[in-house]
Order: sequence, then C-alpha cells, then structure tokens
Amino acid sequence: MNYRDPQLRARLAADYVSGAMRGGARRRFEGLMAADANLRRQVRGWEDDIYPLLWSLPGRTPPGRVWRAIESRLRPGAAPWWRGLAFWRIASGALAALLVAGVVIYPMQVDRAARAQLMAVLQSPEAQAMLVVRADEAGGLRIQALQNLATRAGDKALELWAIPPGQAPQSVGLVSPEGLTALRRAQGLAGVQQLAITLEPPGGSPTGAPTGPVIMSGDVLKI
Repeated sequence: MNYRDPQLRARLAADYVSGAMRGGARRRFEGLMAADANLRRQVRGWEDDIYPLLWSLPGRTPPGRVWRAIESRLRPGAAPWWRGLAFWRIASGALAALLVAGVVIYPMQVDRAARAQLMAVLQSPEAQAMLVVRADEAGGLRIQALQNLATRAGDKALELWAIPPGQAPQSVGLVSPEGLTALRRAQGLAGVQQLAITLEPPGGSPTGAPTGPVIMSGDVLKI
C-alpha cells in the first residue's frame, strides 16, 4: 500500500475520523500519523468537517427500561445503586466536574453558534456518502470527494447545483471526480435547501439547467 498516494491518504483520514477504520488498521494509521505531520493535518481537517455535525445532533434520553436492564445485569439482586452512600459521593463529584466543564464548554458552544457554517454531505441513491461541501463566510465552497468518482462520471462532467426552496436549480460549477475542488458562489450556501450533482456533457450543461441524471444529493445543514 502506497501511503504517499494523496487519494489513499485522504480516504484513510476520512475513515479514521468517521470511525470506519477499526482494530489493527486503526493502530497502524495512528503509527503513521505519529511520524507524519501532513497526515495529522489532514485528520484535523476531517475533524473540522465531521465533528460539528455531531454537535448539531439533538440529544436523546434512553427509556427507563434501558437503565433498569443495565442495573439488573451489573448487580443482580442488589439494592438499587442510587441508595448507596458511595453513589452520592460519586454523584457530587461528578456534578462539580460538570459545573466546571459547563464553564468551559458553554462559551465554546456560544462561540460555535456565532460562527455557524453551512455544509452538506451528498449521498448516492444507495445512501453512500460521496461528497462533503462546506461554505466559508466569503462565499467560497470547498468540495471534497470522499472516494474516486471517475467511474460514476465516465465521460461526463460532474456539475454541482444549488436548489433554493421553490426555485429552479442554480449551477455552482463543475466538480473534480477526486480530491478537493474549490468553487465560489456569491451567497455561499445561504438560502440553499439542497445540493445535487448531475452528469452533464464535458464543460457543463449547455442550457444552464440540469440535463442529465442526478447521481447524488444532500440537504444543507447549519453547523
């Protein structure tokens, strides 16, 4: 395996951050990162793209039966864990830790909200993630292919379309089937509900509107 191949490095970094890389492969990759500053920077770039999505997900409280099942498996026949003195000692310590963490995390969340960005993950009809599109404050768009799309493109061009609610698709530009593509749109992704990629003739749609099939799409999210 040629670890100097830019496409391979980008794919491995994405797999590492997303959690798709496991076991021995993950440990080997961590060894590579320890000796490769550029690879560490690639991983941090993916973390910047993916982790904000996790922050944007709403919290969910497991039903009570889940906690009861855990309790019965850990201490069958024992008194409920919340009745013990040790529990309250731990709880008070945990509460103090949470209060301290809140002092640190809350400003981070406020700052994150102030710097909210727009992005989208475009998926194929088979629900495979294909592209990550991220907008900056100046209207720049960074489009990262998560895999080599040359096979899907064939002899066609990959054209990116912005779709505002209730409006016709607007061409953003052509996307490279591999690696990173930089495009610009005056409004960035503001006011855009969805992004889509269609297969078009080389050079792009001759009509200014989509003429080929949609091969991937995704909703625009605020992170």
